[in-house]
Amino acid sequence: MRSRHALHLILFVPLLFILGCSSNNKGKIEGTKWSSQAATVKGKSIPAGVLQLEFRSDGSMVYGVGPQAYTGRYSLGAGDSVTLNLDQDLAGRKVHSERISISGDLLTMTDSDGTQLTFKKMP
Repeated sequence: MRSRHALHLILFVPLLFILGCSSNNKGKIEGTKWSSQAATVKGKSIPAGVLQLEFRSDGSMVYGVGPQAYTGRYSLGAGDSVTLNLDQDLAGRKVHSERISISGDLLTMTDSDGTQLTFKKMP
């Protein structure tokens, strides 16, 4: 009887972990482009459209900051977690863990320091 319980744990715990850790962004983010809405970040005004995000279906991405384009790859984590692995440093690092929530045509990205930006889906 004891080995039967152990077998159930071995089989079902990983399954529960996998199901409980699925991405909220799967199927919503791939193959999309987004343009920032006007915002104020750390006292600086950011006009609409200055920032752009493109999440390609193959896992590659482009983050446009004005005339500068940061390329790299993205990976979906559990819930709203998305990791951006950039090819060049942005704010002193290449890896950025973001919380991304998509609702209809709006994407809200929250940085690890709590900075939040909203983007509108582009056609």
